[in-house]
Amino acid sequence: MIADELWQQFGKLQYQDIPETTRTVAKQCLLDWMGCAVAGSKEPLSDILRAEFGDASGGCSIIGSDQKTSPQAAALINGAAGHALDFDDTHMGMGGHPSVPVAPAALAIAEDLNASGQQLLTAYIVGLEVECRLGLLIGGQHYAKGWHVTSTIGVFGAVAAVSHLLGLSELQFANAFGLAASQASGLKANFGTMTKPFHAGHAAERGLVSARLALKGFTANAGAFEGNQGLLEAASGGVLDWDAYTPIKEQWLTENTLFKYNAACYLTHASIEALKEMGDYASVTGCQSIDLFVNPSLLNVCGIENPETGLEAKFSLRANAAMTIVGLDTTDPATYTEENLFNPEVQNILQKVQVNTDESVAGTQSKVVFHNTDGSSQERFYDTGIPATNLAAQQIKLEAKFGNLVRPILGEGAERLKQYLLALESTDTMHSMW
Repeated sequence: MIADELWQQFGKLQYQDIPETTRTVAKQCLLDWMGCAVAGSKEPLSDILRAEFGDASGGCSIIGSDQKTSPQAAALINGAAGHALDFDDTHMGMGGHPSVPVAPAALAIAEDLNASGQQLLTAYIVGLEVECRLGLLIGGQHYAKGWHVTSTIGVFGAVAAVSHLLGLSELQFANAFGLAASQASGLKANFGTMTKPFHAGHAAERGLVSARLALKGFTANAGAFEGNQGLLEAASGGVLDWDAYTPIKEQWLTENTLFKYNAACYLTHASIEALKEMGDYASVTGCQSIDLFVNPSLLNVCGIENPETGLEAKFSLRANAAMTIVGLDTTDPATYTEENLFNPEVQNILQKVQVNTDESVAGTQSKVVFHNTDGSSQERFYDTGIPATNLAAQQIKLEAKFGNLVRPILGEGAERLKQYLLALESTDTMHSMW
């Protein structure tokens, strides 16, 4: 069974078994997720969730608040906050956002157990490795059918991370894994609404609950992922993609995490960056029309033609192209407002953007052709699906992003939180974070 295979590979993983490069990227992921969660904690959806669930009894932190709550509520609230801006990391193997269902669940249990930073990092890496492998096994058809992978597959990352922290046995992990399969949920139909980030929090909370119940003897079918009438059969093509899985069996997939530097759906980023590369040529005054050539699958993710809200604009190739041409800062989450979206210049350019599909263009790629009013045109191709190899340069960019997100909320506390996260492996207790 898949659960047994994953247990054999990661069930007893120790911090010292993990390569230094993998640890480095994992810490970058946690830094990035925390920055997104702090900023996202001020979004209306976070206010609603704190009001509804925040008064549960417990000692776990609610990010961006002085409140303490239960592990379950903390995982839910912090998970939703971390995805509220849609600015958190992504992974092509998983097919979704890897950190946001795993980190809040692992953090809540780490605080509850008074675990060390090394224990948290190890569990977090276990969660990412598990969910990315499952994403490859279930294949792209699952996502194409309308399932939100960040939630449906992320719940397995959460259960794996929490199981590791709780020290579940192989049998207990199998039960937790099967229980998580019955709670895999999340529909792409809710993209562009508060429910999309709720999916992430729900996955974190359900993964946490599954592991805690299994620890107490709760039973489930360990084959509920790939077995008869399991998740694979019910919500995908029914066939495991071993061809995708086998070549990466011995790799550390955490190292392939991709980070967002534009505060919109990741699949819009290639078009944004291609237009930015054109510089002054791609101007408002010179714009006759713009052709975007993207993979057909993007139309069901970020293909909203005429968005009506700031949230919807994050999932609109046309809107992001228009905002880029007008000169709005797509790296700033505050850009995605109705006021900016309905700026006459943005709306004028938006109507000049044509989205074309091309099977030869991968999901993280875009070919952009800018047609000038003088009859000339310029073309750019961009691919955002290539993981960074210069981790020092990536660290600089992520620290800058973290500061921009967190300083307006925590002030001087932003630097203290950053330094804590950068030295996480030396931390004896998670309670000292706050």
